[in-house]
Amino acid sequence: MSDVVALIGNPRAGSRTRTLAEATAASILPAVTAAGGPALSGVRVLELAEISAVSFGPEPVRPITVLDDPHAVTRRARLLFLATPTYKGTYTGLLKVFLDQYGHRELAGVVAVPVAIAAAEPHRAAVAAALEALLDELRATVPVPALAVLESALADPKRLAAQWAAKHAPAIADALGSATR
Repeated sequence: MSDVVALIGNPRAGSRTRTLAEATAASILPAVTAAGGPALSGVRVLELAEISAVSFGPEPVRPITVLDDPHAVTRRARLLFLATPTYKGTYTGLLKVFLDQYGHRELAGVVAVPVAIAAAEPHRAAVAAALEALLDELRATVPVPALAVLESALADPKRLAAQWAAKHAPAIADALGSATR
C-alpha cells in the first residue's frame, strides 16, 4: 500500500497533468522527510482515464486498468495529489464524477494538494480555488496553495515540482504530523 496517491483527472491518459503530478509527488517525498515529517512509502497513480469507462467520443470504452475500489485507495491515502487540466474554467467532469461518489466529510484525515494546469491566468486562479473548495467540502486538509501552473511554464516539470516541494514541504510535513485518521 502507498501512502501517497496521485489522482489524475485528465480524460487523456499519459498527459502533462500526470507528468506534473508524478514529478510533484516524487519531489515531495524526500522533502517532507527532510523537513521532519514522516517517511512516506511510494506513490500510487490512479489515472481516471484508465480506470473509468467514460468516453468523450462516439465509441464505447472499457476501463484499461481494473481496480476493485479506486475510491478506497484514495480514501486511505495519507497524502493525495488531486491533478487536473482546466476545462471551461474549472476541473474536469471526469474528476467531478469520481469525487461525487464521496460523502460530505469522507476525506477527513487526508492531506491533499491540488495540482492544475491552465492555459490562461484567470483559469489558473479559478481552477485552484475550485479544487480547494472541493477538497474542503470533503474535509481533506489542504495545508498549502494549489500548484496551479500555466501551460507556458511546463517546459521542465521536474524543476518546477522540485522548487514547489522545497517551498511547501515544511507545511505538508506539519499537516501530515497533525492528521488524524
